[in-house]
Amino acid sequence: MPRLSRRFVALGIAALVLAAAGAGLSGCAFLGLDEGPPIPLANVDMDRMYGGWFLIATIPNSFEKSMVAPYDVYSKRPDGDIQEDFYERTGSFQAPLRHFTVHDWVRPGTNNAHWRVQLMWPIDLPFLVLYTDPDYRYVLFGEQNRKLGWIYARTPTIPDADYDALIARFAALGYDRNAFMKFVQTPQQIGQPGFWSDGIQ
Repeated sequence: MPRLSRRFVALGIAALVLAAAGAGLSGCAFLGLDEGPPIPLANVDMDRMYGGWFLIATIPNSFEKSMVAPYDVYSKRPDGDIQEDFYERTGSFQAPLRHFTVHDWVRPGTNNAHWRVQLMWPIDLPFLVLYTDPDYRYVLFGEQNRKLGWIYARTPTIPDADYDALIARFAALGYDRNAFMKFVQTPQQIGQPGFWSDGIQ
């Protein structure tokens, strides 16, 4: 089994426990990830999606707290699925860099926008591509229940105007625009307004 970060393990364990308690109902049903009004998906060119992405913002949650400078690298597996290599430090820029490998794949017939993330067999969870800009500089990921959402970018920082425009796109999809906070990607951002600095030194 691949090494998994706490963000993936927390979701996977929750889904597994709740599914077991639910007389056969899926973890996704219990977590509500597939619930809510239908959400429009992007039309994704996978060749342009591959490569490195910095996590710019998220809706704060227990499994991503204190993450420092997180980023993802997506590549094509020999079987055609997606290899996700996730990197993070925890609590400090001096903390060791941690690396985790996860198996993702695309649900057929979704224009490459409905991804499944294999946390641990048999648990996989939805990871939806809601928007890509024309140049594939930015990506919005989310869930149908609109309680989880992420802004990814090719660079560790982005202009404020671009950030505001991306948040506006989330709001147009039914998200609470005030729910998002930025990940700390540079030491200068620690403690600054709008940045999720809890537990980071």
